[in-house]
Amino acid sequence: MTRYFRCKHCHKLYPCNIRLKVRQKYCGSKVCQQARKSLWEREKVHGDEEYSNRRKASKAAWRKRRPADIYQSDYRGKHPGYEEHNKLLQQERRKTATVVMREELLPKIVKTDALNNISLTARGLYEILPYDFGSSKKIVKTDALIVEIRSYHGIRDEVVLKSGRL
Repeated sequence: MTRYFRCKHCHKLYPCNIRLKVRQKYCGSKVCQQARKSLWEREKVHGDEEYSNRRKASKAAWRKRRPADIYQSDYRGKHPGYEEHNKLLQQERRKTATVVMREELLPKIVKTDALNNISLTARGLYEILPYDFGSSKKIVKTDALIVEIRSYHGIRDEVVLKSGRL
C-alpha cells in the first residue's frame, strides 16, 4: 500500500519515497527544496554559534573580494538587457508621475524635496520654528519637518553685521 505525505511548503499531497528511512516532509520541486534549505539555514544560524561566525566571516570575505561598485558593473556586463529594461521602467514611471507633478508643480521626479540653488529669500537673520497645525490636521510622514520662517529686520544690523557673516 502506497503511503502519502503533504509537502510543508506547497501543501500538495505526494506519494512517499520508499527509499527514504525518515519521514518525507518536502516534495522534489525546486521551490520546495529551496524552502527546505532556507529553513535549515535559518535554524542552523540561530542554533549553532560556530556555524554563524563562519558564515559571517565567509560573507565578509566575499564582500571584500567583490566591492559593491565592481559587483554592479559585473552584473550589468553579464545581463545586457538590465539597463535597457530599467530605462523603460523609468520612462513608464515618468509618464504616470507627470500628472502628479503638474498638480503639485514639482520640477523633478527624484528627490523632489531637495533644495535647489534658487534663492527664495534675501540674506538676513531668520528664526525657524516648528509649525503648529493644531489638532485638526495629521501628517502621515512622521519624519517630515514643517517650519515657519520669520524674518527679523530690526535687529539685523546689530547682530548680523557685528558678527561679520554678511
